[in-house]
Amino acid sequence: MLITGAAGAIGSATVRAFISAGFSVVGLDVVEHVTDVPATDSPAGSYLGIRVDAEDEVAVAAAVATAEGAGPLAHVVGIAGGALGDEPATQADPVQLSPKVFRASVEANLTSQFVVLHAALPLLRARTGVDRSVTFTSSWNALTGVGMPAYSAAKAGVIGMMHALTGPLGEDGIRVNVVAPGTIRTARTERIWAHDEGRWERLAATAALGRLGTPDDVARTFVALATALTHVTGQVLVVDGGQLVKR
Repeated sequence: MLITGAAGAIGSATVRAFISAGFSVVGLDVVEHVTDVPATDSPAGSYLGIRVDAEDEVAVAAAVATAEGAGPLAHVVGIAGGALGDEPATQADPVQLSPKVFRASVEANLTSQFVVLHAALPLLRARTGVDRSVTFTSSWNALTGVGMPAYSAAKAGVIGMMHALTGPLGEDGIRVNVVAPGTIRTARTERIWAHDEGRWERLAATAALGRLGTPDDVARTFVALATALTHVTGQVLVVDGGQLVKR
């Protein structure tokens, strides 16, 4: 299977979860340490890391061709993306958000998802007779007014793209869904929100379950969609501990 954004907090957790479930995983990420094999207690799975920018369609096509050598492809999980560091501090006033950053967020969070799908789809179509799936990553930002218009718009676009793909991919027997995490506290999100004192405590109070989500919470959702929920397609699965409900 193929996972993009494999070196991030959610990506690494997802790689480990799929390896533990016995999958051979190819991970794509722009950072070099994607080539590190994640720690796992399972000897069943395997991991190949490839350094690539998910926005670069030529490089992604080459990486996917390399991934083909690791075994037949049945599942794709697109995690690459995230809020750009320049956006959080501008969310109170849209005029401070430059069109350049807006475009960059759409490229990083929406276009990159399609670039990977475009490269991987021929391999998925060629693998007949088994369950196959594509899972994109959106955010609760796409579903509520929590700020960051560029990031929110890009993540909402992921949901729209999924809906448009459900019929055509369904004709090939390929399922397509979206996972929309709520607030996930990671080293990266702590860094870009360092200016917002008390942010994590405030957001934890918005969750019906009384805590913020973890990368492992999201990773388990990806595994369930790929392995257990085999008659689910065209759906947005929100993993937020009830933030949308309680907000």
